[in-house]
Amino acid sequence: MTLTSEARISLTYELDAAPSKVWRALTIPEYVSQWLGGGANSVLNDGPEGGFELRLISAEPHTNVRYSIKDDEAVSTVTFQISGNASGGTTFRIVHEQSMRAANCNLPRLSQAA
Repeated sequence: MTLTSEARISLTYELDAAPSKVWRALTIPEYVSQWLGGGANSVLNDGPEGGFELRLISAEPHTNVRYSIKDDEAVSTVTFQISGNASGGTTFRIVHEQSMRAANCNLPRLSQAA
């Protein structure tokens, strides 16, 4: 019996902004909070006060950044990948991965287990 499965969403966008500008939006805490609409009550290492908690997992300068996102229901991982495109803008890819447990599983919810 399988108790967990992986859910994955991958989206790719072409942005007019230069890769350096997108990188700043993804890595400077004040910009990350603005970009996420103030929902990121915790950027990097502080505890959440409602909303969700965002923790840096890894970053490869000007190429990708990976965050763990924890809310009341689940923990997921979001990877942001950036690269320059032919028009001087940015190819921006978001990969959101979430582990899910079967609804009838007697194990603790992911948010409680984390």
